[in-house]
Amino acid sequence: VVLITLIMMVAEIVFGWLTHSMALLADGWHMGTHAFALGLSLLAYVFARTHAHDHRFTFGPWKVEILGAYSSAIALGLVGLVMAATSVERFFNPAVIRFGQALPVAGLGLIVNFVCAGVLHSGKKHHHHEDLNFKSAYLHVIADAATSVLAIIALVGGWIYGWSWLDPLMGIVGAILVASWAHGLLVETGKVLLDRELDHPVVAEIRDAIGT
Repeated sequence: VVLITLIMMVAEIVFGWLTHSMALLADGWHMGTHAFALGLSLLAYVFARTHAHDHRFTFGPWKVEILGAYSSAIALGLVGLVMAATSVERFFNPAVIRFGQALPVAGLGLIVNFVCAGVLHSGKKHHHHEDLNFKSAYLHVIADAATSVLAIIALVGGWIYGWSWLDPLMGIVGAILVASWAHGLLVETGKVLLDRELDHPVVAEIRDAIGT
C-alpha cells in the first residue's frame, strides 16, 4: 500500500501542477503525507515484532504501534491545515484549470484508493482486537478516497458548468474532513499513551495487585 500510494502521489502532484487543479494537487500532497504515515505504521509493526521478546519493555513494545498511530494523526492534521491554507489562497488567485486532463488522473487516484483499502481490509482478519495503528493506516486510505471524490466533483463541476470556484471549495471541505478525522484519532491514541483508560477492567485488577 505504501508503494502504490507513493506512485499515485507523484502522478497527482505532477498532473495537478501541469493542469493547475488545486483539488488534484491537494490530493497528491495528501497522498504523500499518507505514504509517510503508512510508512510509520509499517515501521511500528516491524519494531514491535522485532522487540516482542525484549525484556527491557515491561509490558511489551505494543505501545510503539500506538505511538505510530499518534504520529500519523499529527501528519493527517498538518495535511488538513496545508490543504485549507492553499485552497483559500487559490480563491484569491485563481488559475485556468485543464479539466479534461486532470479528471482522468483524479479518477485513477480514486481507483488506487479502493485497491489500497481492499488490500488493508483483507489483512484486517489478523487483528483480533482494536488496533489503533491499523486503524490509522486504514483511516489514511479512506481519507485519500474522500479527497479523491471531492477532487472529481470539483473537476466535473468546473468542466461542465464553469464553476472554477468549486475546485478550492472542495479543497477546504476536504481539509475540514481530514482535520476532524485526525482529531478523533489523536484523542483515541492519546488516551492509550497516557494510560487514561479508567473504565478498562484490567485497571481494577492492577490496582488490587499493587494495593492501591
